[in-house]
Amino acid sequence: MRFLIAGILAAAVSWMGNRAALKIMGTKVIVVLAPFIEELAKSSAAVLTGSSMILTHTMFGLIEGLYDAWDSGWPGVGAGLASLLGHVFYGVVTYLVWQRLGVFWAAVLAGYVVHMLWNIAVMKFVVKKRRVTG
Repeated sequence: MRFLIAGILAAAVSWMGNRAALKIMGTKVIVVLAPFIEELAKSSAAVLTGSSMILTHTMFGLIEGLYDAWDSGWPGVGAGLASLLGHVFYGVVTYLVWQRLGVFWAAVLAGYVVHMLWNIAVMKFVVKKRRVTG
């Protein structure tokens, strides 16, 4: 059950960090810095609480997904589900690199790169498409 505490802690730290970064950097933070803040928060919370890396990432994804769905209504349900599945995947990547190399920072960096690439794709294909058609 420690993953519940770790996931909630990571979500709170990420929310505060992302908010502060957004004020300083603007929307660039969504692609570049937010994934790093989130991956570091999730992975650190898992290690500090002795929790499962994958379950902590999953709990975080559930919290973010529920927030996305709540914030955007029915259209946000798809974004919420994508968020949950994405964070599960980042957790698996982080866990596998950590187990393989035994280096925490390499694991965080691997999760960050995958997360950042996902955000780039979303910004390029989903957000851009909405701007053109909307």
